[in-house]
Amino acid sequence: MRELTLEEVEDVNGGFGVVGATIGAVTGGVSAAYNGGNAGQIAAATILGGVSGWFGGLASASSGFARGMWGAYAVEVGVIGNATTSDPSS
Repeated sequence: MRELTLEEVEDVNGGFGVVGATIGAVTGGVSAAYNGGNAGQIAAATILGGVSGWFGGLASASSGFARGMWGAYAVEVGVIGNATTSDPSS
């Protein structure tokens, strides 16, 4: 077994950047639509899901303190997205 080069790590690193943002956006938008959200709630969930997925991808690509920081950002954006798209009357 050998150590990977930086280029090889970038090739095999999953969930980073566009991939993580796409998964987050689709998940956020679909969940808001499934729960009966209006167009604004679905749009907000899609945008914030994408941002959360982006930060989650950065967390998976990092280590140490940076991983904790990016992971915390991903969770914070997810919480904001939930608060933005939830119906306070239910």
